Amino acid sequence: MDTNKDKKTQNFIDDQENYNESENDFNISEILNNSLKNSSDKGFSLGFSNQIIRKIEAKQQRKFNLKMYSLFSLLVVIGLGFLAVLFSEDQFLMMISLFLKYKFIILFSLITVILIQISSRLLTSKELEN
Repeated sequence: MDTNKDKKTQNFIDDQENYNESENDFNISEILNNSLKNSSDKGFSLGFSNQIIRKIEAKQQRKFNLKMYSLFSLLVVIGLGFLAVLFSEDQFLMMISLFLKYKFIILFSLITVILIQISSRLLTSKELEN
């Protein structure tokens, strides 16, 4: 009779341990589910890395453009220096008269290029904000 009672007692203790383990597992899974639901509020947005990459690429592009514009302006200054040395005064007067004759076409072309540059920069900055 004692052995039967001991078996029942042992079975009862085992059942309690299994119940405690399953209750602990349930509590852990509940905590995990709650933390997964709340973690999306605290983290970065899904497109965050793409935005950062785009901003870095845009910054690198601006640096490259600045270097290219600087190089181009340096070449223009050097070219104008060579032209000043090679051309005579009569040739300069002829170039100035030619410029005055076609000044409207030259100004229109210059204004068009400037407007295209300004509009492309505005569109690029608006795309980066989105």
